Amino acid sequence: MRRISLLLGIGICFALLAGLAPRPAAGWEEDRLFNLRYFNVPRADFREEEGEIGMDVVRAEALLPIGLSDSAFLLTGLVYNGLYLNYRGLSFVEPTPDGDFTERDLPKNLHVVDIVLGGGVSWDERWGTVLVLYPGVHSDFDDVSGKDIYFSGAVLATYQVSDDLTFSAGAYYDDSFGYPQLLPMLGAQWRIGETLTLEAFLPQFLVLAWQFDPRLAAGLKCSVEGSQYRLREGHPWKNTVVEYSQILAGPFVDINLAGDLFLRLEGGFVSSREFEFRDDDSNDKLFDGDVEDTGYAGLSLSCRY
Repeated sequence: MRRISLLLGIGICFALLAGLAPRPAAGWEEDRLFNLRYFNVPRADFREEEGEIGMDVVRAEALLPIGLSDSAFLLTGLVYNGLYLNYRGLSFVEPTPDGDFTERDLPKNLHVVDIVLGGGVSWDERWGTVLVLYPGVHSDFDDVSGKDIYFSGAVLATYQVSDDLTFSAGAYYDDSFGYPQLLPMLGAQWRIGETLTLEAFLPQFLVLAWQFDPRLAAGLKCSVEGSQYRLREGHPWKNTVVEYSQILAGPFVDINLAGDLFLRLEGGFVSSREFEFRDDDSNDKLFDGDVEDTGYAGLSLSCRY
């Protein structure tokens, strides 16, 4: 879930690096100074286990760009992600020194708090560099320690082909697929026409948007959501982590409420789902974490750059 830290940071950096270029009427997808989002994924069965899991996700993000010169800037921000869970019918039993660990002992909520630190430099009219770091705490907040701190980041080179097209390429270290790993990243912001845009930061998200009215836009979005969380010691193992990842895909509608304030209504399909409790020392699992595909619905309120 903390992709939002990475993508918001990169989005704002892109906007600042390309400050003189025209933007779509509704702004690019991740050009947000603040964003409040909620979405619900109803209970679905585990594929290989008895039982179900449902999720409510709450997010709050705020970013502050600071100009250093005409060609350089800093970026600071704070991001919160809350994952609120409901389980039903899980029948596993894991012995511990404090007694059996069962469904009633599973965490009901998990949290990420990220600090966003980044910046960018425009070397000339076409080339630029973006760096975003986002250390954060991933935890059930029952017993926060240094082990709950994750360090992630991204570095990208950008190339502006024209006022309507910008490419980027680089790498990022992140846990959006459920565990920390180093991955390549390719990006593009393409204003295909006056009302049609295509934006991508692969493998994180892809968005096609159509501005069919000065106050209304609609589109399709596919994105990866995920994170790794560390639980308190002995819950049930000494070093227990939760690996969570899923892909959301579906339509959205953006409504311009006033100025740069937008309301988004979204929904669609959730697939490639994993929610797994694992011992970080032995790789043992509480149960198989593959979850059946289902739908989702949500809304968000944002101020775009």
